[in-house]
Amino acid sequence: MQPTTRQLLQKGFYRFKVGRFECISVSDGSYDYDPKLMFSGLPEDKVKELLHHHHIPLDKLTSPYTFLFVDTGEHKILADMGAGTLGPNTGKLVHNLKLAGIRPEDVDTVIITHAHPDHIGGTLNEEGKPNYPNARYIMWKVEWDFWFSEEASKKVDAHLSKIVPTEIFMKIAHGQLGPIKDRIEFITKEIEILPGVLLHFAPGHTPGHMAISFSSEGEELFFTSDTVVFPFLLERPDLVMVFDMMPDIAADSRRKICDLVVERKALVHAQHFPPFPSLGHIIKKDKGWQWKPIELE
Repeated sequence: MQPTTRQLLQKGFYRFKVGRFECISVSDGSYDYDPKLMFSGLPEDKVKELLHHHHIPLDKLTSPYTFLFVDTGEHKILADMGAGTLGPNTGKLVHNLKLAGIRPEDVDTVIITHAHPDHIGGTLNEEGKPNYPNARYIMWKVEWDFWFSEEASKKVDAHLSKIVPTEIFMKIAHGQLGPIKDRIEFITKEIEILPGVLLHFAPGHTPGHMAISFSSEGEELFFTSDTVVFPFLLERPDLVMVFDMMPDIAADSRRKICDLVVERKALVHAQHFPPFPSLGHIIKKDKGWQWKPIELE
């Protein structure tokens, strides 16, 4: 009998395979957002109507923070590093990796999809040392350049300060990534960084946001990161979210990645999509798409 979502969350991880790749969805916890603050340019009555239609409470949208570990047989890869101490229910990634039998020092590759706090807040431990001390880190160069520029604070203030204070974004980006700069390999084009591991440029959510595909023995998994932040946005591609710092470009990236996974019938790991383990398929529906989570019971 397959485990239930509740049982999996208590366990903290979920194992699955993509071809010969051994994969694990790992929970870092969750974060509660005020859903009424998430939409740009949408009247309050329309926001309430949208939330009601998708059975989302008006006062709280609980987002899972789910991360991905992949063992290719030759490399042990982690996609993003968790939120650290961002919220009262975050920072569980290292602990849950250990529960799954993965030692942080065995991770040899960390792919940083983008530098929002919930994706890089767990870069360092309490002593200021890397949680993954033996890893090479991979990041899009334009992403690094943005967060370490004067423009970043202005952009965050304009788009994201209602969700999380601007100074937290900047403090985490500089404080967590600065100490590992010498370990980061900056990329400037879509590339297969390891056999079967391809990086896809998907900017808009942030200037250097990326998705990752893992391919083995004819099977494929897409780690979409924040290309789409919540599942109901698949059905409403016209909505503009405050999270997307470059909305028009984000919409283009969303269509590119979603159409690609539909065409390839790929399994999708969508970090903020409930239920845990945030795995499923994206299918075409009308002018947008729809989320179909894997069946666990």
